[in-house]
Amino acid sequence: MIKTGGQSEELILNIIKNSNEVIVAIDLAGKVILWNSSAEKLFGYEEKEVLGQLFPLVKSEFSFELNTIITKTKEGSSLNFKTQKQTKDGSGLDLIFNTNPLYYGGELIGASIIIQQVDLIKNVNYLTIDIEQENKEHKRTFNVIRDIILLTVGNDKKTINQISTDSGVNWRTVEKHLTYLIGKKLAAEIFSSEYVRIFELTNAGRNYTSNIKRENYNKYIKKTVE
Repeated sequence: MIKTGGQSEELILNIIKNSNEVIVAIDLAGKVILWNSSAEKLFGYEEKEVLGQLFPLVKSEFSFELNTIITKTKEGSSLNFKTQKQTKDGSGLDLIFNTNPLYYGGELIGASIIIQQVDLIKNVNYLTIDIEQENKEHKRTFNVIRDIILLTVGNDKKTINQISTDSGVNWRTVEKHLTYLIGKKLAAEIFSSEYVRIFELTNAGRNYTSNIKRENYNKYIKKTVE
C-alpha cells in the first residue's frame, strides 16, 4: 500500500480512494498498492483482497498487457488502450486503461491506472459547450476551451486527468489553460505532488461560470442526457 507521511499526502490519498473514478496503482512487479472504492464497486474485489497481490485483472505476471504497462512505466511513458476484463463474478467489461508512471519521494515506484467504462464515456451526463455553431471547422477557440474547463470543474475538486476525461479536452491542453486560468484568478491549484495535481474554482471562477449559464444558456449550454 502507498504510505503517506503528512496531512497533504493523507488528503490526496483520501481524495483518490473516494473518487468517482476507478483508480488503482501497481508496483513494478505488477502487485496492487492502491485500489480505491470505485474499483471495488466496478470489479467486485475488496481492497483487502487485492493489496499486495498480483493485479487481479490479468491472468499472470507474464501477461502481455501487464508487461507492456510495466515496460512503458519504467521508460517514463504513459499508455492508453482499450481492453476487455471480467469482474469477480465473471461479468464482462469493455474498458479504457490510462496509465502513468507513479513517483514517490522522487523514486519511480509503479504505475497509476485510471480505468473507464467505454459505454459510460459515450453517455456522460454533464454540461457541455456546443461549439459547432462557433466554428464550422470544429476548432475550439481558447475562450471556449477555457469555458469548458471551468464548467467541467464546477463546484468540485478535480485532477487534470479528471478534467480531461469529463470535458473531452486533451490533458496537455487542460494543463496549459489551467495555468492561464490560475493567472486570471479563476482557478486555484489546491494540491500538488510529483504524481497528481488538484484544482478548484475560485469565487471569481464560480461567479464566472454562473454568468455563463445564466446569460448565455441558449447559445452555449445544452444537456447531453436528460
